[in-house]
Amino acid sequence: MKFASLEVSSPYFLAPLAGYTDKPFRKLCREFGCGLTFSELISVNALYYKNQKTYKLIERDKIDKPYCIQLFGSEPDIFLYAAQTVEPLCECIDINAGCPAPKVVKIKAGAYLLKEPERLFKIVELLKKHISKPVSVKLRMGYSEPNKNDFYKELENLGVDFITIHARLKIQQFKGEPDLVHVARVREVLKIPVVYNGGVDSFAKVKEIREKTGCEFFMVGQAAIGKPFIFEDLNDGEDRIRDIEFVKQVMMRHLKYMEEFWGETAVQKFRKFFHAYLKGYPNVKKFYNMINKCKTVEEAIEIIEGI
Repeated sequence: MKFASLEVSSPYFLAPLAGYTDKPFRKLCREFGCGLTFSELISVNALYYKNQKTYKLIERDKIDKPYCIQLFGSEPDIFLYAAQTVEPLCECIDINAGCPAPKVVKIKAGAYLLKEPERLFKIVELLKKHISKPVSVKLRMGYSEPNKNDFYKELENLGVDFITIHARLKIQQFKGEPDLVHVARVREVLKIPVVYNGGVDSFAKVKEIREKTGCEFFMVGQAAIGKPFIFEDLNDGEDRIRDIEFVKQVMMRHLKYMEEFWGETAVQKFRKFFHAYLKGYPNVKKFYNMINKCKTVEEAIEIIEGI
């Protein structure tokens, strides 16, 4: 399946999620049929100052292809340096113009770029001039007011290969219903692909969004945490109810991948996923307490087996 200039196996993509979309989680989502993955948010300043922990965050598995590295920052020249640094490590560079986190907006990055579109345009212009691989932009539908058509047209005119719209304003954070009408309008005026993001949590929801926006590509974020097999459901066009034994096997596989990648810190990093996997199941509070006190992978395996 052709997407921009990338070859993807599925129209369902994994969103960049800070603290979640590391190498192990991306690998797991790939195994369940995810078509395109994104790194978690990577600071251009951290790359500029050669922070080694940041390089760890962008490592990928051999099956993780095509893969986008998402960068956030505010200074065009530093942004270009970072993009050129990571270009050999991925198939696409994604510009974050949507993160509403206060610490990101404070440095005039993420969704703040929507308040200063000329800065965003300069970043895009520089990258398209000096980067040979596709360049995309992930953004909110606006900061406090919806973006105008000419804003999106300018991104297209500058050569952006595709955009991803989270159909909420920055000031909404993650609350309120996504604005499907806005996305439909944008898709009508652009020739480049528009990826829909915001509230994609089932195949039933995909059908509704596709009908109302005309979008053909979808990005899954929060719904994939604790449910990486959502990509299998979406590809099969069926919203399954998974039994606990299936979920336990997925948890085991995920924990194994995390141990291989993170070593002795794997259990600590796995806790948030553990909670997400069991969300909605009855009588799981005691298991939450157990995993929170757990120190070793062996202990974590015993806890999972006992569920």
